Parts: sequence; C-alpha cells; structure tokens
Amino acid sequence: MSKEKVKKPFYKKWWVWVLAIIIIGAISTSGEDAANTNKAKDSNSKEASTSEKKSFKIGQKVTVGKLIYKANGVKETTKISNVLGDKTTSGKFVIVNLTITNKDKESRLADAEMFKIKTSDGTEYSADAELDLYVNEDGMGFFLEDINPNIAKQGSIVFELPADAKNYNLEVSSGFGWAGGEYETIKLK
Repeated sequence: MSKEKVKKPFYKKWWVWVLAIIIIGAISTSGEDAANTNKAKDSNSKEASTSEKKSFKIGQKVTVGKLIYKANGVKETTKISNVLGDKTTSGKFVIVNLTITNKDKESRLADAEMFKIKTSDGTEYSADAELDLYVNEDGMGFFLEDINPNIAKQGSIVFELPADAKNYNLEVSSGFGWAGGEYETIKLK
C-alpha cells in the first residue's frame, strides 16, 4: 500500500492567512490615512484661505503661535559695513528690523532660519546669518538667540535679493526647528 502525501489546498496553509491579514491591515490603514489626509487638506485649505485674507504691514503686531512679531522697518542697500569690513552685492541687501516677543511660559529659541522673503513670483530667499553681524551692533541679531517669557528682543535680519526684486513679503514662523510649522506674512514692499 503506497502512501501518497495529500497536498493541502493553498488557502489552508498558515502563511497564506498571515499574508492576507497583513494585506487587509495595510489596506484598512491606508484608507484611514487617505481620509485623514483629505481632512488635513480641507483644514489646511480653510486655514490658507483664512490666512490669505489677513494682511499685515510694517508696524503691525503679528502673532504666530506663542511669538509676536513686529517689523519695525525695512531698508535696501548694496553695501553694508562695520569693523569687520564691507560687504557688497550685485543685487541688493534687504535689512529687516524686527521685534520678537515671547508669550510662551518658557524660553524660546529664535534664529535667522525662522524667516524667509518671498517675492511676488513665489521665489524664496533665506536670511544670511553671517551678514547679521554687520547690521546688529550688539551681536548676531537672532542667531540662536534665547528669548525668555514675556520678553521682547529687537534685531535685524539681512537677505540678499536680485536688484530687480520689487514686491516681496517677509514670512515669519511660530518657532525654530520643531517649534515651527505655523507662518504669517508681513508685506514689506
């Protein structure tokens, strides 16, 4: 009598069921993620349309998260100087004087990386922390500056833009690094 090994149908094998559970779990999770993403997009579009309606100007206080910003003034030049020497550009330096007030219950770190200038065509320009040395008499401006609760710090930030940049805005952040994520815009020119 010969014993033939009877093969189980593939759907009765253990690995098929483990694979099926993994696939079903992945599908159900991706459906939730898609729903959450759509909710976030709807929320962001509502927030974007709300924030687009706000128009901040030089001299107005702008609250972003736990920080309050006030652009005190803006100046354009092709040359900046101090005891370190002169810096020139083929474009223009845009120097923005700001006051930042910390309304958090703990100190907050401010840095030049929290600021961007955006031109009317959507081009972004980062601040140049090295040039901040040339325009801040008492040090480095907002380079890794700790701001204690309910204290205001004033300083200047320098951006280098093309000479023909005419309309531009300053984008300010709710914080440095992980504390960031919320933004408001101040019309500079």
